[in-house]
Amino acid sequence: MCRFAIILGRFNNAGETLVGIGNSLVQAASMDPYGKKFLNEERHEDGWGILFVNVVSSSVFHHRSVRAIFMDNPVNVIRGFLSNVNNDDAVLMMMHARAASTGTPKNIFSTHPVRAVTRDGFELYMIHNGSFYRDDIAREVGIDKDYTARFNDTYIANLALANRIKGDIAKDDLAWLLKFVRTGANLGIALVEDGYVTLIVGSYYKVLDDERREAREAYYRLYQCDVPGGVLYASSTVIDFYRPGFVGNCRVLSNGEYHKYRISASGDVQMVDTWSFTA
Repeated sequence: MCRFAIILGRFNNAGETLVGIGNSLVQAASMDPYGKKFLNEERHEDGWGILFVNVVSSSVFHHRSVRAIFMDNPVNVIRGFLSNVNNDDAVLMMMHARAASTGTPKNIFSTHPVRAVTRDGFELYMIHNGSFYRDDIAREVGIDKDYTARFNDTYIANLALANRIKGDIAKDDLAWLLKFVRTGANLGIALVEDGYVTLIVGSYYKVLDDERREAREAYYRLYQCDVPGGVLYASSTVIDFYRPGFVGNCRVLSNGEYHKYRISASGDVQMVDTWSFTA
């Protein structure tokens, strides 16, 4: 499974903020106590990726690598993007470190954020912690079996969602996708359109009354935190063990809680909706 962080806002010190979050994710990926307890996965070493969007300047940067994030140099990648960011710009960063599920492909296409193009020609990016029933999604939307086998569940889920949405991501679109959850769907979904970006972020996981119930809850816990100039969503390990000093108040999202944001070219960042689904 995976660890991720999503941050959006207008930051007076974007360098310190984004690099700080990136470093915390690197630490979480290299030593994850929750992953070790729940899945016997202490390290997330099957690739990493990042999406930056500077909405004001209409700049998108998408980087992926099959190297372990803690064996690469993500800070240099972040700083490269920051060279084109002014402190008043509205910025979105989605960052992900992957631990591939057993039997799933390990390739650049299956490394998050995965990317697809909607029927309207807009770009759709997804990061994911959990798993979908990949083959069931493919059958539902008519994706060829041989094609499906080349990619992981997140890639196929994003491809299917991109084909489904019309102009915007509606609650019904996410409800449809959640029908195919195998274990969990902690998600960050960014729809990049002309002049604005829509972000969907939230937590959903299957609740089982077994001996791993508490470990499962701790692993899938997703935080919403205040940061100077914006808001951060981060996996439990990032906050509980490697929280940067500038991160303010945090709250845990309820299981089934998703937030929808709209970031416009004028620099406005607004939460426009909150959705709730029954896990």
